[in-house]
Amino acid sequence: MGNIGTMRQIYDVCVFGGGPAGTALAARLADLGIASIVLDRPPGRKAWRGESLTGVIRQPLSALGLWEEFRGAGHVAGYAQRSAWGGEPWIQDSIYHVHGNRWHVDRARFDADLREAVRRRGIVIRDYRNLEELQREGREWRIGLDKGIEISSRFLVDATGRARAIARRLGLRPRIYDRLIALTALIPRNRNPEFDHTMVVESTAHGWWYAAPVPQGHVLAFFTDADLAPRDLARSMTTVPANSTFTQAQSGRAWLPVGDACAAHDPLCGWGVHRAMTNGILAADAISRHLTMEDTLLLEEYRRHCQDQFERYLTGLGRHYSYERRWASAPFWKRRSNANT
Repeated sequence: MGNIGTMRQIYDVCVFGGGPAGTALAARLADLGIASIVLDRPPGRKAWRGESLTGVIRQPLSALGLWEEFRGAGHVAGYAQRSAWGGEPWIQDSIYHVHGNRWHVDRARFDADLREAVRRRGIVIRDYRNLEELQREGREWRIGLDKGIEISSRFLVDATGRARAIARRLGLRPRIYDRLIALTALIPRNRNPEFDHTMVVESTAHGWWYAAPVPQGHVLAFFTDADLAPRDLARSMTTVPANSTFTQAQSGRAWLPVGDACAAHDPLCGWGVHRAMTNGILAADAISRHLTMEDTLLLEEYRRHCQDQFERYLTGLGRHYSYERRWASAPFWKRRSNANT
């Protein structure tokens, strides 16, 4: 176990990043008897104040024993989706979804509850400012933080999201597939009761709009490419990256990327948080087997799984964008058409 009373703290696994991927992985490791520490470098400002999750989020939450707690956290159940995409507007009711209704969540509350679940398992979550040293010494990683904090770990996990702090430190660069960004804002709740539990998606010549109810109001976002963003919107809304990227983990090295640090998804798919948590759990199982049995088979299977899963995602994403043909000559849509030919 880690001993925080000494100068050098020793753990089996060091997880960089306290988002859904990192916390799911650390919680699973604790359930498997593997000692880990979560090192988090929180951003100065949270851009995503709300997020829509499909009903399949129940699977990883249930695997970690957190489903009932999530249901009681005050998130907004989503029972319908209104879309204007590729033709006449249409409405889809959640009764037709095999995994049940969507959930429009307070993202800050969601992340905080995951971190608390990790702490309840006795796992240390430490905030840090600077990663000053990261090097492999024999069978361990040596980590230096904030002028004096030293940690040794047998295995590293990069769960730092799109920042990919560890992958970049180790010299890896992601493959970037597009330039999608999101211009986001939290606005007052729409008083029309028809939108109390309804998500809205609408395509335009320059991108697409998304709106959904969350506990604090309504989240509004416009998705377009960085070079196409209207200046007036960019000035009045918060800009965050939303493009598709993939980082290939190297075989034979004692580290893995999980969540957005491995595969970042276009929000159109609605899978980002679910896949981050599910793959975090898979990675924890692989790491546990590697550390306890010196078996790397599951590590290699995890790497192949992530790559195959991302390739299938790209195929499905291209198919969905292809349904919209009204603005085929507009740059935003033409780029996506060319990417899939």
